[in-house]
Amino acid sequence: MEEKKLASFLKQSLAVLKDFFPLGSVALVPVVYSSLLWALNRKAELNQKIQETRVWLLPESLKNKPDDFVLDFFQRNQELAADFAGEIEKKDLKRLRPAFKALYPILGLEDPFLEKLFSGELSSNNYRQVVVDFEPRLNRALSEIEAARLKPGFWETLKKITSEFVSLGWNLINEKEVRRVLKKMFDRSGGEVS
Repeated sequence: MEEKKLASFLKQSLAVLKDFFPLGSVALVPVVYSSLLWALNRKAELNQKIQETRVWLLPESLKNKPDDFVLDFFQRNQELAADFAGEIEKKDLKRLRPAFKALYPILGLEDPFLEKLFSGELSSNNYRQVVVDFEPRLNRALSEIEAARLKPGFWETLKKITSEFVSLGWNLINEKEVRRVLKKMFDRSGGEVS
């Protein structure tokens, strides 16, 4: 697929959706990025997928994982193992569990919304900063989405954008490649499409 066409499409999409979000929104790019990936997979209705992000704020969803699962998650990822070596060695689950709650949805489940929301920290392997910023940034993003979704035309606009994206033929490429291309385009200029 031609990247120039995609860059033009993304610029137009962001320009249209900016009207629904406050200036300097942390949620705008993650909403676009995750919406496009969800549209490719057609897992469920778009608005349902975006609202499911709230599940990561519920401690019960990740609290019940056994200690071995949490330790294994940190040990399997080389960067995490290096960054949390002291906690892993001591099996310090009091510190690892809050980090797990923030990092597992992003790195383990590869949630595209959260992945894009913390893309700066992830690209520099600054996992501890993700843990520190997780709840405040996610809460801010969710409140921005809540305000945007109440504006007339938000869901229709987002659905139109995702339909146009699929019609460009990006659904013919595997998700990993699409993620790579989208990340490259968004990350070139700090969230704006170049």
